[in-house]
Amino acid sequence: MSTELQVRDGGEEKPPPLRSNVRFRLLWGGSALSVMAERSSTMAFTLLVLWHTGSKSAAGLVGFSALLPMLVMQLPAGVLVDRWDRRRVMLFCVAGRALAIGSVAVSLVGDDVRVWHIALVAFVQGSLTVFYQLSERAAVRGVVPPQQVSTAMAQNEARSRAVNFVGHPASGVLFGLSAWVPFLSSTGLYLLSLLTLTRLKIPKRQAGGAGKSARGMREEISSGLRWVWERAYFRSALLVIAGSNLVFQGLILTVAVLVREQGRPASTVGLIMAAGSIGGLLGAFSGGWLTRRLPMRRVMIYAHVAWALIMPGTVFLLHPVTLGILFFITSHIGAAVTVCGMSHQVRITPDAMQGRVGSVVMLLVSGASSIGALGTGYLLEGVGTRGTLAIASGVMALLAVVATVVFTRRGAELEDRSAQDEASGHQRELTAGPPTTMTLRRIDE
Repeated sequence: MSTELQVRDGGEEKPPPLRSNVRFRLLWGGSALSVMAERSSTMAFTLLVLWHTGSKSAAGLVGFSALLPMLVMQLPAGVLVDRWDRRRVMLFCVAGRALAIGSVAVSLVGDDVRVWHIALVAFVQGSLTVFYQLSERAAVRGVVPPQQVSTAMAQNEARSRAVNFVGHPASGVLFGLSAWVPFLSSTGLYLLSLLTLTRLKIPKRQAGGAGKSARGMREEISSGLRWVWERAYFRSALLVIAGSNLVFQGLILTVAVLVREQGRPASTVGLIMAAGSIGGLLGAFSGGWLTRRLPMRRVMIYAHVAWALIMPGTVFLLHPVTLGILFFITSHIGAAVTVCGMSHQVRITPDAMQGRVGSVVMLLVSGASSIGALGTGYLLEGVGTRGTLAIASGVMALLAVVATVVFTRRGAELEDRSAQDEASGHQRELTAGPPTTMTLRRIDE
């Protein structure tokens, strides 16, 4: 039986490291399996459509279907996650995705490739992933002490990047064996994730308040939107990140098309993505370090200026090795920004609004990715790979200018300070107690 001893004697609590927190380990491990299944199947969708149909626009359509839920599902999902039991939501989402991806494996065994079926499954998986991600992020505060939220977020981001490192090349290799193999593998991973998460228990106080809310869906969505809208520079940061995510989503599809045009095997795409995943893994740990040392406004400026300087390299350096290096650098920066942003949002948001605010954040930063995937498919048909990469570089340069202008203003500094005070207030509410207490708490209950 694992226990956690916390002593407060007028000083700051010193909780044990996260590796000894059983509930966090279960959440982290179950989600790692789920993320690997989702990323592997998503990569396989692109490879399947490109290699079996040769249509760039069809590949863009499937990518659009996979990302569309980020645009249309985020806001209602945020409300429902705040109403429902978060653990049950995660279990349902994992089971539903296993069934959906399993149907693709079955159809491919019979050599039946239909774009509409692939697009539909991609949409279903994407929708359930939206619910899962919001539930998991909201559940973090229920399984770790407030002081460890940033560390937990950094470990979660590192997990996702490490999974990409394994999942992307593995998907390419498995696809080379047979088209149905990566989808069957993803189904098995989802089932393992389901078994892991059945052992997870989240305190009822953090479970989102299962049951019906007295307020309507529209009013609850509006409350989340208002909360974000009232923080001008926070929403500006979200919009700028949305633009950069749109660019990178298009870049991923463009690289896949480029590899095919060069006559290289599908596994090459996975290896390039794996290089990005290694950079992202290291960037996730950098993000935890940056969160403690730099305000969010400076992270935004430095990241977008760096991206603007790097992106033009993709126009001229088209060899897989150089593309892998470029993906390594851009992903390293991206992961650090993600950790900083997630930690910032989770700390300053009241627990009862985690789902709603998280849904607004994900809508703004990731919803545009669906448009990026669809638009890039048609852009590739019109101007080719080099032209598409040049346009992406120009957009990133513009975003760097916007970020520099917006976040060097006085108001950005004032809002950063206000956010720090707000986060401190939420932490005091969660850790409030008598001046001298000794609490023996089970961490595996």
